[in-house]
Amino acid sequence: MVSRDRHLAKPMTTLSLTESQTLAALRSFIQSVLPASIEVVLAQQNRVAMPQGAFVAMTPLSRTRLATNVDTYSDCAFVGSIAGNTLTVTEMSLGTIAVGATLFGAGITAGTTITAQGTGTGGIGTYAVSQPQTVASEVMACGSKSMLQATQVVVQLDLYGPGSADYAQILTTTFRDGYAVDQFASSGFDVAPLHADDANQMPLIDGESQYEERWTIRCTLQCNPSVTVPQQFASSLEASVISVQAQYPA
Repeated sequence: MVSRDRHLAKPMTTLSLTESQTLAALRSFIQSVLPASIEVVLAQQNRVAMPQGAFVAMTPLSRTRLATNVDTYSDCAFVGSIAGNTLTVTEMSLGTIAVGATLFGAGITAGTTITAQGTGTGGIGTYAVSQPQTVASEVMACGSKSMLQATQVVVQLDLYGPGSADYAQILTTTFRDGYAVDQFASSGFDVAPLHADDANQMPLIDGESQYEERWTIRCTLQCNPSVTVPQQFASSLEASVISVQAQYPA
């Protein structure tokens, strides 16, 4: 087997779904069912005062694997040249050129990645690359491997202030309903609700030694983030026929 380029470049690893995006989907759902006056914030932030009035604080608790990885492969080959920080693609062989992909080819500086589109939008055209160099027109590649890990994410919601028991009732009811599935789907992120525990009161004593209302819910979500790494593919195969009896006599 002969690969297009045997040089091992530094991997450029990307994640398709971040914790911030997962929490953004959950926050959008909470805002869709509670009054607009209720703030929804991320807990465990240093030097940030608690909002005044009623609010919801989100605290990520755990991430649990739900299944074995699902691997997918995407090959991409084309004819191109590099001058400075510009890649010019003149012919596509297969696949689609993606921003963030690592370039493979003879004479290409190790670790060179595509940083932005120019006139090209996945095919013929120009692209910006991460390292300035000069490479004559040749066959190049930017294949990848994606590893999807279905993940269970548990987030604790703390509801503070007057009416928090009622707001907790609204959340536990809507979260375990098809309504929540539709709301999460509209977020554009690969996140879906699984279930929510019953609400529990967890009183809080503030700095003035006064009781503050607080109700706590544990919401369980499924998210499906993929980790993508560079992957080289064979462009040709070499095979030969031998006589087994002659090569391996009894």
